[in-house]
Amino acid sequence: MRILLVEDDPMNVELFESALASEGHEVVTERDGAAGERRASDRFDLILLDIQMPKKNGLDVCRSLRARGLRIPIVALSASVLPEEIERTKAAGFDAFLSKPISPRDLRDAVRRLGAPPRAAAG
Repeated sequence: MRILLVEDDPMNVELFESALASEGHEVVTERDGAAGERRASDRFDLILLDIQMPKKNGLDVCRSLRARGLRIPIVALSASVLPEEIERTKAAGFDAFLSKPISPRDLRDAVRRLGAPPRAAAG
């Protein structure tokens, strides 16, 4: 599966990329909301989108992508577990919510639930 990861924290990026690559997924990473929004016009099977980021927050990015007609699954990544935050992500058009810290297993499980199976390795 081709996954767009939009996350500004370098430790989370490393953890998420490693966990997803170990399952055979191709991960493309952007470090801020504006860059992630631009990159989302490429073909992806799933988007993992942090809520609090520089330049443009994840809620605004998700709203914009949905307004443009993008229908692939988008997962909110947030350190907040407040019910109001979860409701805001639903209203913005997210398909799922993962609360940080996110274990590699929980991340892989969410990707399996929402996306297609990983592509088989060539060769």
